[in-house]
Amino acid sequence: MPAIHGVTIHMRAGRSGRVTSPVFATLIAALATLFAGAIAASAADWPTKPVRVIYNYPAGTGGDVVTRMVSEALSQKLGQPFIVENRSGAAGTVGVEAASRIAPDGYTFLASPNSPMVLLPQLRKVAYEPKEFRPVGALGEYVYGWAVLPGLGVKSVAEMIALAKAKPDQLSYSSPGAGSATNLRGEALNLIAGTKITHIPYRGGPEALNDFLAGTVSIMLDNNHFSQVRAGKAIMLAVTSSRRHPDFPNVPTMTEAGYSIELPTWLALYAIKGTEDEVALKLGKAVAEVTATPEIKRRLLDIGFFPMDQKPEDLAEMNIREVATYADWIKRTNFKID
Repeated sequence: MPAIHGVTIHMRAGRSGRVTSPVFATLIAALATLFAGAIAASAADWPTKPVRVIYNYPAGTGGDVVTRMVSEALSQKLGQPFIVENRSGAAGTVGVEAASRIAPDGYTFLASPNSPMVLLPQLRKVAYEPKEFRPVGALGEYVYGWAVLPGLGVKSVAEMIALAKAKPDQLSYSSPGAGSATNLRGEALNLIAGTKITHIPYRGGPEALNDFLAGTVSIMLDNNHFSQVRAGKAIMLAVTSSRRHPDFPNVPTMTEAGYSIELPTWLALYAIKGTEDEVALKLGKAVAEVTATPEIKRRLLDIGFFPMDQKPEDLAEMNIREVATYADWIKRTNFKID
């Protein structure tokens, strides 16, 4: 006969052998309610310490700038520092793998483009399960531009294709890594245009931009050259998005230029498997609020991103759909990691 707070509980077993004391059952129910209340309280107080955000590409890339910008806004909104940690390599998979090994305590999240979730696992074995990462908030849609230097002598996609055909294997394009979505876009263009433009992989955009400006690589497919385009140091021939960028109304989409390559790429914040639902929902709500402000929207456009308003469940569905989209281009181009 156990005693709790001076109350003696008389327990007896039924025919099944299970304890049938009404007081014991009430005690278990009370403990369950208390435990649920503690979880709710912890989520309501969250965050009570700094939050780590792993970004899976190098510092200085467009996605890094956006991740830091949104993290700063979240710090101000939620009252705790959001600290960005760059874990780059292998077209973004190194950072995802690092995040997958962290215990889900609600204080570590992943900022990543969708390609390590929908593309890379189709090309090679990765040490993580994409479905174990839950999208909690959209940070922005990448607007990549096909850009060249004025010295190349082309001012349109048609002229670039004509030059590439006249000089097979002599033009090159950059990407943030072999197996990246940018790499797949380049090979898709080679397929449908009948060109042989050589792929030059880099660890990230800043290194590629330096080589592009130096003339080492002919074509840059990224969004970190926008400032050079604005300054007249580079020419943007087309954008990869489904609509034109408002700052460059005369620059067509690739579809308008005659080469439809629909491979949507967007940046999101992901929760690690096991993160409490209440924490993920609270963070997702905060992300939606800060990215909806006019200041953040304007800065996203400046960097080369379209603002997004998709909900977390929309992002999860988009990932599922885009696995099939990327798979189709992988098959058509016989795309493999170099």
